[in-house]
Amino acid sequence: MDVLNARLEALERGVLSADGRTNNTENVSEQIAYIERCLAQVLADHAPLAQGLEKYTKLKGVIDGDGDLDLSRQLLGVGAKAELVLLNDSAVHTLSDLRTIRDLQRNISQPEYAAAAEVLSKARELELQHSKQAGELRRAVADISSVVDRYHAETEALSEMFVRWDQVLTGIEREVSVLEAASPVFPSSRR
Repeated sequence: MDVLNARLEALERGVLSADGRTNNTENVSEQIAYIERCLAQVLADHAPLAQGLEKYTKLKGVIDGDGDLDLSRQLLGVGAKAELVLLNDSAVHTLSDLRTIRDLQRNISQPEYAAAAEVLSKARELELQHSKQAGELRRAVADISSVVDRYHAETEALSEMFVRWDQVLTGIEREVSVLEAASPVFPSSRR
């Protein structure tokens, strides 16, 4: 019972030391209820403490050595306990990611990649040059499209003129043929 009282007093001092309040009740259950209310208030005011307590509660059996695991029977150092609390639920996922990264490390650390940092400035210059050339290409394509459109318009106009001239010449030839057929002056053309 002395150990419980000592822990209770230490907890009470820790919780109440922030604002200097003290509790003069002699009943242990009243002290526990008061301390729990104060603790709830402190946890409500400080979210990181609440998260830390939640993680601790989940791993309490392993950290304090009261659990069934073989690991809990061993005395863990502070560093190991801290790692367990920090890793908590995401430990398997994090370790899997670390294994994947370790497996890929030989591919990532290729000598060709070491030169990439040196070439980066040249790549940026090439990127700017490419942007300029792409702009020039767009302007050239627009100019060529304009020339081709004008060419098509002129060709179409010339084609219409040639068709009209052909119609006029055909009409003239018809009239000449009619006149030749009707005229006795040109007897040689009837043959």
